[in-house]
Amino acid sequence: MKKYIIILLLGLVTTLVNAQEGSTIFVNYLPAIPLGGTADFSDNISPRGVDFEVQKFLKEDLSVGFVIGWNMFRQKITGETFEHKDLTITGTQFRYTNIVPLNLNVKKYFTNQGNTMPYVGVGLGTSYNEKQNEVGVFVLSDDQWMFNVAPEVGMLYDLNYKTVLSVKVKYNYSPKAGDFDSMSYLSLGVGIGLK
Repeated sequence: MKKYIIILLLGLVTTLVNAQEGSTIFVNYLPAIPLGGTADFSDNISPRGVDFEVQKFLKEDLSVGFVIGWNMFRQKITGETFEHKDLTITGTQFRYTNIVPLNLNVKKYFTNQGNTMPYVGVGLGTSYNEKQNEVGVFVLSDDQWMFNVAPEVGMLYDLNYKTVLSVKVKYNYSPKAGDFDSMSYLSLGVGIGLK
């Protein structure tokens, strides 16, 4: 768990260092719904999600940026038997999935309607994915760096000349890599941006 906190803190420091004229720094709270391979392993909706983002406006209706995030899904399963390699194990399982996406993104903004500015965007990059299953004294874990694509739609609302409210829906998808299943989830985010 400490490594994820360190990764997020490094992301925050990076965003603060890279902030410059015409840039906006965002911190977003991102609860998420697991889908696909993510839901197959741990299918509970997660309130644990955050991302840090820097957006540089190239034009009034176009920005590029960098985002680093973290989502953690967990589930408790009792009395289920599963197989791992040559073992058959029965017991209470505590399943954890950690996903840390690192993406470059592009956003297209639409006509400013008063203080609001809707947008569509897409992020491309990589994500670190870890699945861990704790059963009694056994801990079975697997991790993989994977390609990541993250389309999103959202809206910015100017609170004042320095502060922006961000609301977004974001889909993260990483295709299957080797023996590691594809990972995907849908985030519903709200956050604050500083210009």
